[in-house]
Amino acid sequence: MERVPPQEIHQRLATFQTDLAAHGLDGVLLFQNVDIFYFSGTIQSSILFIPTQGDPTLMVQKGFQRVKEESPLKNIVAVNGKSHLSNTLQDFGVRGVKHLGLELDVLPAQLYVWLAETFPQCRFVDVSVSIRRRRMVKSAYETDQIRKAAAILHQGYMEIQGFIKEGVSELEIDGRLAFIARREGHMGILRMRGWNQEMTHAHVLSGDSGSVVSFLNSPHGGSGNTPAMAQGASFRRIRKNEPVGIDYGVGINGYLADQFRTFVIGDLPPQLAKAHQCSREIHDLFAQEAKPGVPCAHLYAMAKEFASQAGLDDYFMGHGEGQVRFIGHGLGLEIDEFPLIAPNFEGALAQNMVIAYEPKFVFPGQGVVGMEDDYLVTPTGVERLTLTEQELIKLKP
Repeated sequence: MERVPPQEIHQRLATFQTDLAAHGLDGVLLFQNVDIFYFSGTIQSSILFIPTQGDPTLMVQKGFQRVKEESPLKNIVAVNGKSHLSNTLQDFGVRGVKHLGLELDVLPAQLYVWLAETFPQCRFVDVSVSIRRRRMVKSAYETDQIRKAAAILHQGYMEIQGFIKEGVSELEIDGRLAFIARREGHMGILRMRGWNQEMTHAHVLSGDSGSVVSFLNSPHGGSGNTPAMAQGASFRRIRKNEPVGIDYGVGINGYLADQFRTFVIGDLPPQLAKAHQCSREIHDLFAQEAKPGVPCAHLYAMAKEFASQAGLDDYFMGHGEGQVRFIGHGLGLEIDEFPLIAPNFEGALAQNMVIAYEPKFVFPGQGVVGMEDDYLVTPTGVERLTLTEQELIKLKP
């Protein structure tokens, strides 16, 4: 079992503490599992206090021995619930804090109220954006994990071509993709930060399934096989001459890769084939234009204008109420990381960001086509991390 290298954790903490000092904070309290993992190397039930100066304190509510094995932090202590938080911090010399950061984008309101009562002298500040922006830029270690995940995606896309046949159900394909991913080391979950957002390991969407709108913040959703999940594969069976869109995700050591490819047994209808070619050309345009310093909003506008000039604006990144206003997103420990390639995202590309770029087109009653690939921002441009050829995958009947 691979653990996060200690130097990774210490470097992350050092740079984050510099941010805290710049914002005049005494420290932060972290409760969300992914943020705790990022700064400690463990995801056991814990509360992490990071002071502006000095050593962090990881207060473990469950899994103490695992934490000791997994985390390189110096101050690790077992606590019997969050009620001991204040006393434990005092035991480690933490007194008189007045300005504390919290992850207010994900912290439950009930927990916030409890913290306000427990630390009445404190002013709480939202540090969620600061954490997410800190996590945008990946280390060599992080990028290596994403590369490993991308290699598994490619393996899945290659193997599944021999399995997709007329009459096979979306759920059967979904299950085979899950088998391949887990066999190769997928951790079994894709994490999302967005409120009420959930993600399966794959969307397998054939024909009109690809145009079914769901709650998911994605251009496609699918009906799923129950209103309790309302996305992804259904019992629908594969047919000739219609698109089979597969959105596939894998996580290795916490880090995610995300890819979409379009398959067809036979040929796509002409308009869908045109849209798929447009997706490829938008990828080419991105690869030409994307580099450090280019505003994310500009990259979105460029792609949207290209789709509009092709006469496909109504189908770009969804259709009707299912249309979304982004074309790419950051990847890392969560599938919806910063930056967003979106019109309202303030910021530009920077070296060592990893972007999932996904120009797709959704046609009501016909389905979804396009491609998604993951790119690393280099000093002079971008490098594609996903390995599958950027083409429509045609299967023999």
